[in-house]
This record gives sequence, C-alpha cells and structure tokens, in this order.
Amino acid sequence: MNTLLPSATVLASDFELNSDTVTPGVLGFLVVFAIGVGLYFLMRSLMGKLRALPKDDDFAVRSSSGDASAEDTAPRT
Repeated sequence: MNTLLPSATVLASDFELNSDTVTPGVLGFLVVFAIGVGLYFLMRSLMGKLRALPKDDDFAVRSSSGDASAEDTAPRT
C-alpha cells in the first residue's frame, strides 16, 4: 500500500496526453445534459411558484384586511 503513490507517479510521468485528442466524450455530454434538464425543471417550478404570488394591488388589500381577521382567529393560550 505504501508503494502505490510512488508507482502511480512513475507511471504518470511515462504517460503523455495529447491535447488534440483528449475530449470530455459521451460521459461529459451526458453530465452537462442532465444538469441542463434539471435546471429546466427547477426554473419551471420557480416560475409556477412566482405566478402564484399575489400581485401588488391584491397584496395590499389582503394584508390590510387579513391582519384584523388573523387577530380574531388566533388561538388564545
């Protein structure tokens, strides 16, 4: 086990990579594609949640009338 690191460095020094032929390949494409698909569904979910939020005019009416009703229905301890 102690000779694993020195032997790996010796083998790595003999191995040369050609920068013209080294590519991410199919696995790299699939990882980027999966991230893109996940991002699409996350953004779709976010837009649905943002559309469900009340507009500015509706929010002002709800907050002013909702405060009084919230105090009436609050449980007393």
